[in-house]
Amino acid sequence: MTVEARIPEALWKAVLDLFAQHPPGVERVAYLDGYRIDETGYPGTSPGHTVYVAVTVVVPDAILRPGNYVVPAEAVSAAGHHLRAERMTRIAQIHSHGDDWVEHSRTDDDRAYSQRPGAISIVVPFHGATRPDVTDCGVHVRTETGWRRVHPANFIKIIPSVLDHRSTPWMPTQDPAPTGGIFSRSRAWMGTVLSRRPRSESPSPSTRP
Repeated sequence: MTVEARIPEALWKAVLDLFAQHPPGVERVAYLDGYRIDETGYPGTSPGHTVYVAVTVVVPDAILRPGNYVVPAEAVSAAGHHLRAERMTRIAQIHSHGDDWVEHSRTDDDRAYSQRPGAISIVVPFHGATRPDVTDCGVHVRTETGWRRVHPANFIKIIPSVLDHRSTPWMPTQDPAPTGGIFSRSRAWMGTVLSRRPRSESPSPSTRP
């Protein structure tokens, strides 16, 4: 069985933004949740190839340290409370290292969010400060015999969040005068009143003696 996780570009950027909110020097951790999709009948689909699409970033209330992190049992439960209600599944775990070493340590192996075959773990270098692409990260997949580092392009695909095919970018028009303010409404009301006044009430032009 092979597995592929598709991550919207905006979602990956959201992970890096969330990592940037933590104090410097500590590891960070997040989960990607989403849905399994059925590509049966699509051209090029191979049997046993499982595809997941991530839609949500989940940040657990973890204990973060310079060399590792711990997600307590109650934090694990809270971070997965929505899965059943939303019919979602956990697709991948993302955590950071402080330098460019993106392998899995023995602690990473033992404390991974799942030990089921096909689980994905992404290790982000420099705690995400360099805003790396997935290709700059270490991608690890759980096999029947343990965790194995794989080539990111074979298991992770970043998909565009926006595809804009307009030949001319849309620009907002500038309204020369506001139409919804108090002054505008008063001016419109005065105009209506004056237009309804009888001619006899119209002021006569002043004359000089």
